[in-house]
Amino acid sequence: MKKVFLGAFVAIMLVTLIFASTVSATDICSNDPLSSADFYVKTNSAVFMRDISCMDSNVTVTLPAGELLHVVGQTEGWHKVVRADGSQGWLWETFLVKTNETFGSSEPVVAPDPVVEPVVTHDPMYDISGHKYEDAIWYVYNNQIVSGYEDGSYKPNNTINRAELLKIIVEAAYEDADFASYSDRKCFNDVDSNAWYTKYICFAKQEGIVEGYEDGSFKPGQEIVFVEALKIATVGLGHAYEKGTPWYKNTVEYASGINAIPLDVTAFNQAFKRGQMAEMITRMLKVQESAASLEEYVGDSLNYNVTYQTIESGLNVEALVGTGSCINGSEVVENDGATMMECNSCSCSNGVLACTLMACPEE
Repeated sequence: MKKVFLGAFVAIMLVTLIFASTVSATDICSNDPLSSADFYVKTNSAVFMRDISCMDSNVTVTLPAGELLHVVGQTEGWHKVVRADGSQGWLWETFLVKTNETFGSSEPVVAPDPVVEPVVTHDPMYDISGHKYEDAIWYVYNNQIVSGYEDGSYKPNNTINRAELLKIIVEAAYEDADFASYSDRKCFNDVDSNAWYTKYICFAKQEGIVEGYEDGSFKPGQEIVFVEALKIATVGLGHAYEKGTPWYKNTVEYASGINAIPLDVTAFNQAFKRGQMAEMITRMLKVQESAASLEEYVGDSLNYNVTYQTIESGLNVEALVGTGSCINGSEVVENDGATMMECNSCSCSNGVLACTLMACPEE
């Protein structure tokens, strides 16, 4: 620090000596210029600015080299200048060079905002406590299928887009080496090479997990709906897939048969949320483990199942859990009995519709 101060002192002394040697004996020693002026200059070195045009005048400030100044008056070698902040003073012309720049003629150099690393202020998955899909989210998190956001949240009620879901499914079902080489592909007209999602989308297209739209697009940022998410998860996780009429019917019926559909799905085009995504993936993976694993996971809701018919009718199966009501096709059956084709009467308990009196055929 002492060396810095010493260097600065020496520099100022040299400037002062040079300044003194160049000032003529004709100093006017006045604050009023002999003639007006209107041009811009820059200082070519550090220099004292004085209150009047005189070597013996008071130094008001030391200007740095390269400062832009507006010359508004001249007096035999002295320039009266105005700084950008509006302050005025006098400088000897030896230390100035003319410039075409003017105040405001160029964009100010603004230092970029410092890069602030996100700070995790919460434990991972802090916002899922008490959520209905908390167990499913922990399952996919602990199996490194999802990682949540940088602040530790998961945002289970946020919707998910097509690229995000595909990334989750591909990373869950495949090794990095399988899809890493697809980063520079151009597989859809709206999927740029080397975007963060390119390798997942192009690999998934190659594997038949996705097909895209008729116009050649994939729409990676579009909100994904239930049937799209179901198809991607079904194929991506190795389950059977067969196109039906409409295209998703067979897939919905298959997923219903293995009890893989979240109970709050009530529409085919329902925007799919991050919590629902975790639930569906968890159910599918539990099925792959064993029937007992799925049964243990779903617990009391085992006998409640979303079907193609319940979705088609907009029935909320989740609302029936624990009520004792049952589902027959797409209709809710109450405990006071209902007729099935092979029964004179039936009852339901915990979602199970059971025949209580068989109908005997007439002789």
